[in-house]
Amino acid sequence: MPAAEKTVTHAIQFQRPENLATEVARHLREQIIDGDLAAGERVNEARVMRELRLSRSPVREALRILEAEGLVTLEPHRGAHVRTLSEEDLREIFDVRAMFETHALRAASSRLRAEAVVPLRDAVREARAALAIGAMEPWHQASLRFHDGIVALAGNAHLQRLYAELKVSLRRYQVSLIGLPQQPERSQAEHEAIATALERGDLDRAVDEVHAHITNLKERLLKRMIDP
Repeated sequence: MPAAEKTVTHAIQFQRPENLATEVARHLREQIIDGDLAAGERVNEARVMRELRLSRSPVREALRILEAEGLVTLEPHRGAHVRTLSEEDLREIFDVRAMFETHALRAASSRLRAEAVVPLRDAVREARAALAIGAMEPWHQASLRFHDGIVALAGNAHLQRLYAELKVSLRRYQVSLIGLPQQPERSQAEHEAIATALERGDLDRAVDEVHAHITNLKERLLKRMIDP
């Protein structure tokens, strides 16, 4: 076999199990975030293998991916369990989120132009329209784009990559936020205030608004955990 053909064959053989494990991880991640796999529940490897018609190897690799993301814990002789949400985890995740988003705004100060804020204003407008008709999933997706837009203002690819990893942990909490009384309306108003401050070029005010917004989310979720 020519060397070029060997290289292609080896690449295909190497990539397939990695991609398969990533797909299994995506499937299990969605189940955890949606609550189909509850906090503390054991992830039954044999059942996953049977349902997806897979061997043990990609399932175990998928569980290691989820462990690195903080979604499951792996213990010898006990297997994998969905990680329980804790007050400490919540505080740490939202504190890191605040650090990322406020840093992104400060880093954007030297090149912040009116056109750079347009995607954020568009996201706010779309979210407002969705909220007006009670379309919560479109509202949620537009709100996520708003926060992605804040981080994108920094123009830092490494920051965006780390933020994308953080969002995996955030999603377990964000699903709960939608169900809190008046929380979508409150978040919408806070997003509007952030966008307005940026449009006016008041970066300090925007940073304060972002920090207050994320702190408000954290405190409401903590209150729900303590007093469901």
